[in-house]
Amino acid sequence: MVNLGKWYDPISERWIAPREPRLEAASSSTSENHVLELQRTVEIRRIWRALVDCCARG
Repeated sequence: MVNLGKWYDPISERWIAPREPRLEAASSSTSENHVLELQRTVEIRRIWRALVDCCARG
């Protein structure tokens, strides 16, 4: 990860400091979200392939 440091915002005319990254241990909810996202991705790919196959037959 690149740390850009402070940067100047000409609209607000002030220097902006980046937020400190939060260090969190991998929680069970994070793992659950990751699994759900993977399942969703697999389902989307399955539906897309079925749609392409259906259209290719027509």
